Amino acid sequence: MPKKKVLLVDDDINFTKIMASRFHSRDYEVDIAYDGGQAIEKAHRNPDIIILDVMLPGMNGYEVCSQLRQDNLTSQIPIIMLTGNDVPEEKIKSLYIGADDYITKPFEAEELFARIEGLLRRSLFFEEQVQGKAQIIDEIKTIIDQELLTPYFQPIFYLKPRKLLGIEVLSRPPKGSFFSNPEVLFDSAFHLGMLYELELVGQKKALNVLGDIAKKVLIFFNASPYLVMDPKFKDITSLHNRYSGTNSIGFELTERTPIKDYDVFFETLIHFKNNGYKISIDDVGSGYASLNSIVELKPHYIKLDINLIRNIENDSVRRSMINAIVNFSNDTGIVLIAEGIEELNQIRTIIDLKVSAGQGYFLGRPTPDINTVRKFLV
Repeated sequence: MPKKKVLLVDDDINFTKIMASRFHSRDYEVDIAYDGGQAIEKAHRNPDIIILDVMLPGMNGYEVCSQLRQDNLTSQIPIIMLTGNDVPEEKIKSLYIGADDYITKPFEAEELFARIEGLLRRSLFFEEQVQGKAQIIDEIKTIIDQELLTPYFQPIFYLKPRKLLGIEVLSRPPKGSFFSNPEVLFDSAFHLGMLYELELVGQKKALNVLGDIAKKVLIFFNASPYLVMDPKFKDITSLHNRYSGTNSIGFELTERTPIKDYDVFFETLIHFKNNGYKISIDDVGSGYASLNSIVELKPHYIKLDINLIRNIENDSVRRSMINAIVNFSNDTGIVLIAEGIEELNQIRTIIDLKVSAGQGYFLGRPTPDINTVRKFLV
């Protein structure tokens, strides 16, 4: 089996000597570049992965990464950025200019190797399944052009008394597709600039299936920061007006991905709020900036992350944290939703804590069956 090739880009000679020795001990081939120009030149030797320092003489690491991503010959090589400061802005910038991961100096060698192996496994998975970027693009285009997404629907209930609050829409790829995992599909569409078109298909299919139901209950669509900040995103209002009206639509904002431009992000969402849309912040307790989003957006709903709900009946710390969030939601008029409810003991504890609403397999699994969806309304 051929050795994996690493391109290490850093102007610190002592650091590169130490790291080269460690790579060799792990049976990697190592090429070293000491500035941005060398990095771009040596990247054309087709390394399996690039370890790229931010602080370089002349052209910095961000500029190098950006150029590599714009070059067809190097655009798919995994890149890990080395940042000297443990600040969110540098990490976020690394991801947005095209890096696959980042690690802050100083770091444990084992952590770096773990991240490298993870990226190489991911790259190998794509290479084994699909030969070349063009085939990935063709498959996503086919899914979009033929509207092959299948909508699944999961209910969200007020808990006491039990009453339907809304329905969350989840889009699934077609069976037999390379993109059997929806997260891989939507992540790939984002990287290829096709996320809005794919999301448009998912929402259109869901509203077609729901029909008159979409006018009777609040319908939640997931929306990542990437989607919200797409200039085309505001145009989606015309689709919703055609089927249900904007007062029946909610956007569930996941913050497991970073926000590139807070001003644009908040301006866009306030625009939707002013046009009758409901806003829900997802993954509270796990995201990049949930508290900031809650303060700035003043959403209608916030959803407790599943990790806060797991084992809640036996964990006093989780209960205390949720109790504090319940008090906050009561003071602000925001409806609190617990997601990931899977057991009777969980829902009993959540009701005791006076959480307003819930979602999870115990209350209703995602389903593509419209007749099951109609039963949620009863």
